[in-house]
Amino acid sequence: MQSAEVPEDTLADRAPETGAVTLTTPQGAVGRQWDVVVVAGVQEGVWPDLRLRGSVLGAQALVDVVEGRDADGPGARRAVLEDELRLFHVAVSRARDELVVTAVRVDDERPSAFLELVGAVAARERGEEDAAVDEEGERPLAQVPRAVSLPALVARLRQVLCAPPTAETPERRRSAAAHLAQLAAAGVPGADPADWYGVDDLTDDGPLREDGEQVPVSPSRVESFERCGLRWLLESSGARPGDSGAQSLGNLVHRIAAEAPEADAAELLRRLDLLWPTLGLADGWVTSRLRARADQVLLKLAEYHRQVRTEGRVLVAVEQDVDVVVGRARVRGRVDRLERDADGRAVVVDLKTGRTPPSRAELARHPQLGVYQLVAAEGAFGPELAGTGGAALVQLGSATKKVGVQRQQPLEADEDPRWAADLVARTAEGMSAPVFEAVVGPHCSTCPVRASCPAQDEGRSVCEEDGR
Repeated sequence: MQSAEVPEDTLADRAPETGAVTLTTPQGAVGRQWDVVVVAGVQEGVWPDLRLRGSVLGAQALVDVVEGRDADGPGARRAVLEDELRLFHVAVSRARDELVVTAVRVDDERPSAFLELVGAVAARERGEEDAAVDEEGERPLAQVPRAVSLPALVARLRQVLCAPPTAETPERRRSAAAHLAQLAAAGVPGADPADWYGVDDLTDDGPLREDGEQVPVSPSRVESFERCGLRWLLESSGARPGDSGAQSLGNLVHRIAAEAPEADAAELLRRLDLLWPTLGLADGWVTSRLRARADQVLLKLAEYHRQVRTEGRVLVAVEQDVDVVVGRARVRGRVDRLERDADGRAVVVDLKTGRTPPSRAELARHPQLGVYQLVAAEGAFGPELAGTGGAALVQLGSATKKVGVQRQQPLEADEDPRWAADLVARTAEGMSAPVFEAVVGPHCSTCPVRASCPAQDEGRSVCEEDGR
């Protein structure tokens, strides 16, 4: 071992003092300053990162137990937020002359509320009261030029070469191919088509599950599978973005609805005040808009509670677990609200905080409600709730001021009473298949896996039958 040679990084000792860029973390920037500082990627879910964490030996958790504090409660998350704020302050206070803070706003990514802290200071320095926003209350987007680097150049050349036939001229394609060949000969990574994704053969073309093997089916995911099998497969394999502000709000509303399933507006808003700090959002226009929406959602929930009492339905359970085997499918899920109608039948209620409700035609065969009705008819909720009295979507996040209740008729009243059973059987077979179809539709514009979808330009395989 004494004679072993360990290669050393000589670049670190000999790096130039001037004309260089320092890449560091906020912790590494403590006590240091530069003329220009760029704080990049200030995104929601990334900064602040509110995941609870501790030391290897769990010293903080032990302190929480001794002090009688909830290790996973609002206080713990508030402490994490304060740590993140301190790190952010360190990052943005290292510049002598110029500070640049960047974030992106796309379908599945939003700027962090921390960006508002910098924007407010910048606005005051310009003599403005508030930071500039557009008509929708969002910050205007800035056009960012393409990075000047070899990876960016290779990416652009590949984009031209692999674009749809009508998107680029033959001359530009030939030019792009020639430049890529030169870069590949020089050993630039990513330039040689042999290294491109999609060139290698399939590693396994067998089914996802063998014949006769039980298939887990979540009622909330059936609609996703029906809409696009490939998206369901990729998302089920982990290709999901972090929780957005809207998703965090939805989770918080469902928690309040479960803890106070019959409360009035005052009680619901009181609980919102108590739990709002657990989201860990900094003050600013993003948080203000989200809080206003949260208030409106809970006012609609209180209105629905009044409707239930007026119509004489009885609340049986909230967050009711479901685990039923139907044919090859093992249906597992959780019902937001389980109610009993005047005839003693089960009525499944799902609370929705999204903005876009389904149409009347879509509601009649709404997959999630249909599957829950099916398991209710199978006796999933016990003998005292035999049969189904229909199901309902309670729209809390739509643009209307009144709560919207969309009711699906009982399965036996449909012209095809077996449509839900057929749907579950078809879904179980499809989820175990060897091939998953990419379906193009309006949902593609907000799909988080577009870059891996062969039906989209950005996800199309680089090796196709036409040889491009």
